[in-house]
Amino acid sequence: MEEVENIKLNPLKEPTPVAFSMDTIGWKILFVLLLIIIMYSAYKFYLHYKHNKYRRIAVSKIIEVSQLPDNELPSMITQIMFQIKQTALQTFGREKVAALQGDPWLQFLEETANGVHFVDYKDIIISSVYKGKISAEGDFDKMEFVKNSIKWIKRHA
Repeated sequence: MEEVENIKLNPLKEPTPVAFSMDTIGWKILFVLLLIIIMYSAYKFYLHYKHNKYRRIAVSKIIEVSQLPDNELPSMITQIMFQIKQTALQTFGREKVAALQGDPWLQFLEETANGVHFVDYKDIIISSVYKGKISAEGDFDKMEFVKNSIKWIKRHA
């Protein structure tokens, strides 16, 4: 035991601190990789933005048409449905969309976007588009119809 008490430890020798710098090749590779990722993400965002231009145009036309006075309601409904049909033709193709009308057309609209309800407005849409007049305006909410149409434009598959 006496030997253990006589042992004196010297202070630890610490190595000199390593200076932090970005001069090594690893940092340059990381910078290039981050630059490539950022450029690729910006390119993908641009393609997505460019691809959805038709949606932005359709929404702006629907908003423009919705400003029509209430006495031109049949014309407003017809123009909105025309805009939706144009958008559907561009998205789904002529073979699938062109022949649809009436109930099958409204069903197609509800199947291709979540949360839209065009069948609720079936009588008003049909009388506006095919007869040019509305027989029962009492239960028709113009702004709800416009919001529903914009929702279809934004959410269709």
